[in-house]
Amino acid sequence: MSECGVERGTGIGRPGVDGLAIEEGKFDDYRALSGFHYRAGTPATLDRILRLVDREANEPVLAGVLVVSFPALYGVCRARAWPDRFAGIDYRDAHRINGLLRTISRVIIEPRYRGLGAASGLVRAYLADPSTPLTEAITAMGRFCPFFEAAGMTPHEVPRAERDVRLCLMLRKRGIAAWRLLDAGVARRAIADREVAQTLRVWARRGGCGARRAKRMGLMEVAQLAGAALTARPVMYSHGT
Repeated sequence: MSECGVERGTGIGRPGVDGLAIEEGKFDDYRALSGFHYRAGTPATLDRILRLVDREANEPVLAGVLVVSFPALYGVCRARAWPDRFAGIDYRDAHRINGLLRTISRVIIEPRYRGLGAASGLVRAYLADPSTPLTEAITAMGRFCPFFEAAGMTPHEVPRAERDVRLCLMLRKRGIAAWRLLDAGVARRAIADREVAQTLRVWARRGGCGARRAKRMGLMEVAQLAGAALTARPVMYSHGT
């Protein structure tokens, strides 16, 4: 049993967050709450799931889930977070990276249980008994919902991709704040500018929303997606030595 109430194998935990039990979970738990997460789609890999359960209700209620995934081979901030571990590492060595690191890929709280410290409680529970010495998380909502930091993880600025820098410079040249693209009227005026429209197309093709998806999207949708992406810059969090 870990100090935060997670008992491996049995799926039974003692109260972990204001009377809510933290337990080992299953994919069905993630699937039940996945619609409440801001990112669509299932993580590419799954290693472990923790769940938060309200057993004091008339019937047990699934209040939250945390999903742990195997890490992507390359991470832009790992050498900064762990210079002794990742400086000069061969990123083709998946076995070595998997032995060192896991990624918290989703933390989802059922809306009725938000604001109770549930998200940071789930993260603390995992960090108290992690699968590997090092843990990372990358989130676009870190500046607005800093629960990873509240749980004891260290934040790191993620450098902007070249496509983001080019688009930011173009918008600045036109006097448009990136967040203003979320307004349909501003986005419509922006894409009427030939240079802005071309820069948005390049941004989409080079990974802003995937080359295939970019072909299906209208320029208005690309502009508003770009506004959201540039405004909610991702933060990388690290834990462990």
